Amino acid sequence: MAIERERIPAVVILMLILIGSIVIYLLLVPPPVAYKLLGINNTTTVVPSIPAGEYYQNLNTYIGGNSQPTNTTYTLGTFGVDYPIVNSTVFNTSGVSVGSSIFGSSSYDVDLNFSQSSTYFIEITVQSVSGTPKLSFSLNGKSFFSTLPSKNETIIEEVPASSVTKNIISITDSLNGFAFSQSFKLSKIEIIKEAGKNNEYSVPVKVLTFSGAGDYSIAYTPIGYGSLNVSVNNQVISSITSGTDSQIVSDIPSLVISRAVRNSNLSSSSIILPLEFDVGFQPAENVSYEIADASLNYEIPYIAPNSPTVYYSVNAENGSYLLTLYVSSIIKSGSVSLYFTPSNTNLTIAANTLSIGENVLLLPASDIGINAVNGNYSGIIKLSTNGLVIPSYISIKSVKG
Repeated sequence: MAIERERIPAVVILMLILIGSIVIYLLLVPPPVAYKLLGINNTTTVVPSIPAGEYYQNLNTYIGGNSQPTNTTYTLGTFGVDYPIVNSTVFNTSGVSVGSSIFGSSSYDVDLNFSQSSTYFIEITVQSVSGTPKLSFSLNGKSFFSTLPSKNETIIEEVPASSVTKNIISITDSLNGFAFSQSFKLSKIEIIKEAGKNNEYSVPVKVLTFSGAGDYSIAYTPIGYGSLNVSVNNQVISSITSGTDSQIVSDIPSLVISRAVRNSNLSSSSIILPLEFDVGFQPAENVSYEIADASLNYEIPYIAPNSPTVYYSVNAENGSYLLTLYVSSIIKSGSVSLYFTPSNTNLTIAANTLSIGENVLLLPASDIGINAVNGNYSGIIKLSTNGLVIPSYISIKSVKG
């Protein structure tokens, strides 16, 4: 005799399988994820493990915000740039006699290495002349000057440019007219090198930026004459051909900024990026300028308000503590508030006392914590400001004795 079994609908079986799968999944996933799946708004924050003892924490963010674009200026100063011509004697001798006869001419040769960026001159002083000789100068066998010299005459001539490094300058005596011999004696021979000395002015500047965002420019007032290039990180951003007594403002291209961001060697997630710029003022030859009131300007865009929170843990001591907030930059002045939990103490560094560098507060133990846990005072500090401040670190240590 067959036994009749009660049938379970397929849809019920499917639902049981689905519920079981959800329960198994929730047991396997991390609790915060499970809470979100179930619609539970869990706001519990896991406190990171901080070593006991003195507290120190780098701050790679900013405090406060910027409701509208704000300008900040990095002063480059007032300075001179020029390209003076400097003369130097690269060869000299004295008491040289050069003669010629019906048998041929003679010469005095000077071997020199030329610099392609310099100009050379030959200067001689004729001490005496016998007959009417013809004096000539040549470079590598090619004549570039000739004359009939006179006693006590000084002759200065520019040497033609040469495409080679090693060169020979010759002073030649050629027979002139009908004579058996002619000659001249030189009391001085000098080869003078005329070179420009480029006194380029280079100014390194480090700009604290917000992820590189914003507009950047160079402002300067050039007083002087001649051609001048202004560059940032070796890219020319401004060129003038004559001086003015009015301010010139030149934008720094976004390409220069993006390269500076890449070269900052910081994590792309960093909010505060110290970008390094090398601002160069390079004059052309025979140029002189006074650069007045030069500056690198940075227009900071809108910055969302930020109140960072740090977790501290220090040795519990019966005494006082020193809290140090190191500030790298104050973009917009404001007071800084430090709210301690669990003591619920609120301390303020007033705007007129907040300074770049170390800002130190002396705190009683009651501000650090109420009850010590395992010999440590632990808690939370929330930093806020009505300005815009870039900190570097915060530290707390006990004052012994």
